[in-house]
Amino acid sequence: MLKKLIPLFGILLAAVVVMSTGAFTSVTADREATINVSGDASALLGLEAHAPYASYDDNGALVVELPSGVNVDAETDLGKVFTISNNGTQTVNVTIRQMLGANDVTDTSPILFTSSPDGNPSNMQAVWNTPLGSGDSIDVYIKVYTNMQGQYPYQIGTIMDSMTIVAE
Repeated sequence: MLKKLIPLFGILLAAVVVMSTGAFTSVTADREATINVSGDASALLGLEAHAPYASYDDNGALVVELPSGVNVDAETDLGKVFTISNNGTQTVNVTIRQMLGANDVTDTSPILFTSSPDGNPSNMQAVWNTPLGSGDSIDVYIKVYTNMQGQYPYQIGTIMDSMTIVAE
């Protein structure tokens, strides 16, 4: 009987050896990583606030506060509000999107984020897919056109509640 069991044990032992070679269930390795979080002014896409309409919150994020109650049927020029700098190594295209809740209202908002103090809807100098080379920066001016209801329909009240600056 022992002679019959020896080959069976040999087969089982060979199967265990074959299955146990080259396979593992887990590996543990110690690694170190340093992650630096920087405020908006020193990030790869730097955002520099210019008073009185822009500042930084306690976390270093840019905050833009437009005056409440801009005049109806008027052009309101807020001047230079912030500067966008490309602190990275590649050219990026910058776009400023305006949001109202979850809706993108960039195309219908009477607020114009322009890269020129002379920017206006007729010469379309909006910060939209604007190339920004490594080390370059652009000043962002804000103008509110409530006198162009036909082109930029809005309802009296909140026009936008946040903006998103996209660099691609």
